Amino acid sequence: MKPFSILLIRLLGLYLFLKTLFAVVPALALLGPNAAEPGVGKLLLIYVATVGVPMLGGVLLWCFAGRLAERLHGGVEADAGARIADEDLVRAGTFLIGVYLVVRHVGMLVAAYTGAGAVAYDALVVVLAGLGMMLGGRYLVALYRRARTWGLDGEGRS
Repeated sequence: MKPFSILLIRLLGLYLFLKTLFAVVPALALLGPNAAEPGVGKLLLIYVATVGVPMLGGVLLWCFAGRLAERLHGGVEADAGARIADEDLVRAGTFLIGVYLVVRHVGMLVAAYTGAGAVAYDALVVVLAGLGMMLGGRYLVALYRRARTWGLDGEGRS
């Protein structure tokens, strides 16, 4: 399960980096000729917040994928031919979704604060939900286990 998680973490990092890069290249081409104008400095700070955080997050995910997978699954590695438990997939999936939400919305939160001086509460709620998904894997697996067995009279439980 650990090699699979490392692959998914690296793919998420690559996706974050490339998606942000390709979203920003056309805007930088438009911003380039107007770089000497007075209002561009504030716009540049917002750009750094919304672009730099996801790109840095993508690079960090790529570089530390092994350590994150180790922390996610612990030191015990099952046999390569063994069946992957669905609880492990739920834990890995919710962790990756939480990382994606945190990395994407921290930039929005910082950009709203630097641009308007206000807190973007929608981005704050998403960041907190993402942190909950990243750190609460054990609780989400327990919730998944309960949801999987709801409505069964005991004959289908595993």
